[in-house]
Amino acid sequence: MTAYEALHSLKTRSKGKWKSMALKMNISKAYDRVEWAHLKAVMQRMRFGERWIGLIMDCITSVSYAVLVNGRPRDVIYPSRGIRQGDPISPYLCLLCVEGLSNLINAAEIKGDIKGMAVARGDIRVSHLLFVDDCIIFARAKWLE
Repeated sequence: MTAYEALHSLKTRSKGKWKSMALKMNISKAYDRVEWAHLKAVMQRMRFGERWIGLIMDCITSVSYAVLVNGRPRDVIYPSRGIRQGDPISPYLCLLCVEGLSNLINAAEIKGDIKGMAVARGDIRVSHLLFVDDCIIFARAKWLE
């Protein structure tokens, strides 16, 4: 509902000193793109215990894939990033990364680097909305933001 109202407000608003914009980011390929060092940094920033971080990092960095050629394992591939889809812990690890993104956007708003969008006069400002595999960022349409 909030997303619909915010996007509708963007389309219908014509008066005012500042124009607003919405940036939609598709994060559906997030599993493949998660940098392990970033995930570890997020967990440290969230004050996870070092032992717990070590266990999780062992789980995600010990992955290997074998390529079958004519039904026989041939080459072994050791990935350098990403988390496995289908692994029970993967959705939670992806949520940690999205939480890190949300915190970065909030910090930028607090610092004044971006300014969220108010749907109605005097309403609270919305800087971003997170969905299952999408993120919408609302900001003033200024080059610096």
